[in-house]
Amino acid sequence: MSSSSLEKGREVLRVNVVLQCDHVCENCEMFFDCKDPMKWKIYRRRRMGKALQKMKDIKNIVAVSGGKGGVGKSMVTVNLATAFAMKGYSVGILDQDLDGSTIPKMLGVQGIKKLMMGEKGILPAEVLGMKIISLALVYPDEVITLFHEMRRGVTEQFIANADWGSLDYLFIDLPPGTSSDACNLLQYIPNIDGTVTVTAPSEVSLLAARRATLLSAKAGCRVLGIIENMSGYYCECGEKIDFLLTGGGEKLAKELGVPLLGRIPFDETASKCGDEGVPFVYKCPDSPASKSVMEIADKLKQILEDLKKEKG
Repeated sequence: MSSSSLEKGREVLRVNVVLQCDHVCENCEMFFDCKDPMKWKIYRRRRMGKALQKMKDIKNIVAVSGGKGGVGKSMVTVNLATAFAMKGYSVGILDQDLDGSTIPKMLGVQGIKKLMMGEKGILPAEVLGMKIISLALVYPDEVITLFHEMRRGVTEQFIANADWGSLDYLFIDLPPGTSSDACNLLQYIPNIDGTVTVTAPSEVSLLAARRATLLSAKAGCRVLGIIENMSGYYCECGEKIDFLLTGGGEKLAKELGVPLLGRIPFDETASKCGDEGVPFVYKCPDSPASKSVMEIADKLKQILEDLKKEKG
């Protein structure tokens, strides 16, 4: 098929979509592809306008994504947020991984703290000076099955009805992949400053991470950079051993034209601290993994500051 024929076919598809549009933008699978500027006015007629009002005092909003489960996305979210808190910033974490919530466990508050209702909405739990909202703070042990509309409802509640107050940084732990949960979040907060993609060095992880990164770009979110997790191992003698492939994150960053924020090596303290409910960057600040996270935090902070200057 020629390129002109292909373009004509796409135009017919776009026309058919417009003709069949029922203007229920909240549920439309073509939301990111729609070119109608009216979609935002229609979209904000419900709770989304309230969400923007609720989050107006959050200076920087960063979503952390990953193409597949097991690459350490939640671990990176927790420790990156903690790094900013340790630098003296006010920080919040929104756990949007509704099926695999581990944020409260990694922070040692699962089954201990719960979300409460205040005069202005849902009050986040607080730990290490950070504000946390997670479904696991409502149902710490129960198995909860959420279908599409229920998932959307949970997301809306956490965004439109949460009393975050004033924050310097809000980190959002997205679910792995390109599921409806990730799309919901990218729709619901059109003022996200950008996304960070976490990947392991292997080609399989890169394939999935590429899709998650492209979803962010399709949603109009700036991709702030790539983080390569599980990148080598430091033995007690201080020597780095690359017993797995390395460099995959840099390869993906170059391919997509985005920064490589850094590499986080394997570190046994990271696993132990996660099980103990303490971020390793807080408990073991001198470990190789902690130093890497601190460097990544500095790079991310500079990128966000430069973006604010560009926006005027």
